[in-house]
Amino acid sequence: MSSGRIHLVSLGCPKNLVDSERMLGLLGGHDYEVTEDAHLADVVIVNTCGFIGPAKEESLEAIMAAHRLREEGNCRGVIVTGCLAQRYEAELKAELPEADAILTLTQEADIVRHVDRLLGHTRSQYLDNLPRHTITPAHWAYLRISDGCDHKCSFCAIPAIRGRHRSEPLEELVVEAERLAGAGVRELVLVSQDSVRYGRDLYGEARLVPLLERLSAIDGIEWLRLMYTYPAFWTEEMIRFHAENEKICRYVDMPLQHISDPVLKRMRRATSRARTVELLQQLRERIPGVGVRSSFIVGFPGETEAQFEELLAFVEHSRFDNATCFMYSPEEGTEAFDLDGAVPDEVKEERYRRLTEVQDRVSADINHALVGTRRVALVDEANDDGTGNGRLERDAPEIDGNVVIDGAGAQIADLVGRFAEVEITGAYSYEVTARLVGRTW
Repeated sequence: MSSGRIHLVSLGCPKNLVDSERMLGLLGGHDYEVTEDAHLADVVIVNTCGFIGPAKEESLEAIMAAHRLREEGNCRGVIVTGCLAQRYEAELKAELPEADAILTLTQEADIVRHVDRLLGHTRSQYLDNLPRHTITPAHWAYLRISDGCDHKCSFCAIPAIRGRHRSEPLEELVVEAERLAGAGVRELVLVSQDSVRYGRDLYGEARLVPLLERLSAIDGIEWLRLMYTYPAFWTEEMIRFHAENEKICRYVDMPLQHISDPVLKRMRRATSRARTVELLQQLRERIPGVGVRSSFIVGFPGETEAQFEELLAFVEHSRFDNATCFMYSPEEGTEAFDLDGAVPDEVKEERYRRLTEVQDRVSADINHALVGTRRVALVDEANDDGTGNGRLERDAPEIDGNVVIDGAGAQIADLVGRFAEVEITGAYSYEVTARLVGRTW
């Protein structure tokens, strides 16, 4: 018999999604039913993001929406978890009566006990270490290899929220990956706050490549995708592995944030323009066909028009396959919060628009160059119009581009979760169209 129905709203980054999946695994293992219909839920859990201002606003809106379900639906309790709860626990408890419980990140492991309390359940035993309930499509999943961060970037609140860098033991990650592969996962997306430092806290040295080697040997896993690589600490070993291993995606996710040396120094990014340019050149020379994504911040305190123009020219020249632009958000508790030289909001917005327009053109140019070529796509879903949505090796799920594959509806539906050889037929900034031309597997 079901203990009750749970609806979970997961906000923010993939690392937060893994926390959501772990909570759902615990709840499901204690006979709670997960529902996608919030109106049917007995308890609504909002796993919040507290990284920057817009994310905080989205989290508060989701909490208020959950509270309204008390009147409109079946809801008997609202639980708030995640980074916003971790960062502002005391304030939320004092000012957010709409939430029945505010749980910090460490308290999420006791989610079943808190839900039981709200619904009046008692148990003689609680189970730990239950497998997480993945909510990504069946053929790909996130694998969080570490949490927290030791870097002191002046704009970033993550160390204050998530704490010091903590790696998951290598053997436990291999076991988890084997379980996912056995459930049908074909692409593993490795996430963390700082992937390149994996293992340093546990083993006294970085063990990222040994981990990748073990994961690449797992039957069923065909794509390994590494996210969140800190540019200052790429190694020769990592470059060689990306160039030689058949399963690692020819894909580099490297948040650069800026390119002007004075801005990088104020950001405390531990790198320079010259080192970044040299690294990009090495990656492209030694990893054939590599796709590169990055992210940038405009309007950082003290950023001059000349420094922004330097960034603009760099993005246009560097030709990233995908890049995301953010307007600087001042965050309490960070070093940058107290820096002088605040950039007016209207200037931030104008710089954001200009950088985004440049990247749109670059992405469109890169995609147009693909027209007429054959590529391998992983088919993610079938559409009602007979097309399918997929991704190329250079495209991470949920953040990068999309391949719209033309084909008979029934055929596309049969290919979801499979790899297919396609020919690119059309191109836009963040989407290409294609047709099936070869084998599938």
